[in-house]
Amino acid sequence: MEHRRFLAHPEAHRPFAGGGLLQRIGGDAAIAALIEGLYDRIETDPAVRPLFGRDLTNERTAQKRFFAEWLGGDTVYSDRAHLPLAHRHELLPITRALAETWLGHFCDALDTAVPDVEARRAIRDKVRALAMALVNEGQKPSALRARPHGICLRYKPAIESIALARRGDVAAMRQLVKHAPDVLVSAPHAAHLLQLAVLGGRQSVAEFLLDAGVDVNKPSPIAPLILVTPLCAARMKRRGAIEALLLRRGAKEDIFTHAFLGELDRLHEDIGRDPRAVQAIDPAVDALQITPVHHAVAGGQVDALRTLLSRIAQADEPLLGSARAVQAAVARESVAMLVMLLERGASAASVGAGRWVLHPELAPILARAGAGVDRSGSWIGLACTGNQGRKDDPELVTALLRHGARVDDKRLTGQGTDGGHATALHYAAKAGFVRTIKVLLAHGADPIARDDNGFTPLDWVERAAPSVDRPAVRRVLGA
Repeated sequence: MEHRRFLAHPEAHRPFAGGGLLQRIGGDAAIAALIEGLYDRIETDPAVRPLFGRDLTNERTAQKRFFAEWLGGDTVYSDRAHLPLAHRHELLPITRALAETWLGHFCDALDTAVPDVEARRAIRDKVRALAMALVNEGQKPSALRARPHGICLRYKPAIESIALARRGDVAAMRQLVKHAPDVLVSAPHAAHLLQLAVLGGRQSVAEFLLDAGVDVNKPSPIAPLILVTPLCAARMKRRGAIEALLLRRGAKEDIFTHAFLGELDRLHEDIGRDPRAVQAIDPAVDALQITPVHHAVAGGQVDALRTLLSRIAQADEPLLGSARAVQAAVARESVAMLVMLLERGASAASVGAGRWVLHPELAPILARAGAGVDRSGSWIGLACTGNQGRKDDPELVTALLRHGARVDDKRLTGQGTDGGHATALHYAAKAGFVRTIKVLLAHGADPIARDDNGFTPLDWVERAAPSVDRPAVRRVLGA
């Protein structure tokens, strides 16, 4: 399975699992002190500060979750992560010198936060492996990473290469790579190009990329945290000629491919060779507990999932990443897969807000299993904003309120000086969702409630897009 790995050091993530180190150093309080100290130092360092976002508030919170898990705690980071470590850092120009600088800040913060000398020594040894695993540049950054912008691609030739791979323009791709070879310097980006060529049946582009040194086995995302190899993509799309090309070039089989595609004979062979493979962690996602079970769910393979769950039950093992598997089954609206996961002890408690509340079969099953909308306000973004082309959907809002949402829940509006929280009514007013506003008011929403900056829903109407019927919104709000 090592052919799928991106991160150089397999043990860079969760090296202290099961060792009790987190409790030994002081638990969450020590983590908070460590990360606050680390980021206070990063804030004032002109060398490493450009590698981080404009506002570090959310990054501080995410890092506390990461290091709480990294030091042996619960999977508080893995359960919420949406990108592997390698992919999250891939477009940042991380040199060895910058990694050493970050390490210096970490160790200084560690000395202040953790009195236990032996614990500090153990943590330093492992955190060095973590930092060095993320190094991706020499002394001079490549053109691909010369303009860091988080996880967003900014190198124009690399952006152009995506269109060429989709279109199958091998001549233009050849010229592009000739004049801008750094297009292929990122393994995840190169894998993405090969996947696009395979999915689109662009054999000449696939062959060119392989000739140019792109790894035939490196997978690329096809769903959040579900990475499939070029071979898997070729079989999924029934690209027989490309599949043969990939096999000639050294493409390897693996249990994740077989689970995703529902190839039961191969799946049984995998498990027969190594029974532990049934819950193997996918190396492509840095040990974020993505297993063949998740691949089977993502591929919609009910029989493959049944096979895997049966073997896990026979071994009397807990189901790894069960919450994420349930969430994926719900997203696919698969009643069969959801029921199987729940029968194997998976929890539905973390499903959260979603359109499942409208599903006639899923909603009652999930409600009985303890699923519901939490008080974080996440449902507001799903149902009360016009983002991502969302429309006025009073039925969805009514169902969310029936499953735990509250009209006085609040959602974060931004960061820094523009930050704060506002209610669903504020967002619906800005979006111009008149029918949703009526539902919220009928359930007791306060039409003069103020956000953290003192503004009412009527004030938010002034921020609405020109297409919003402002008079209609004002009327329904009683203005």
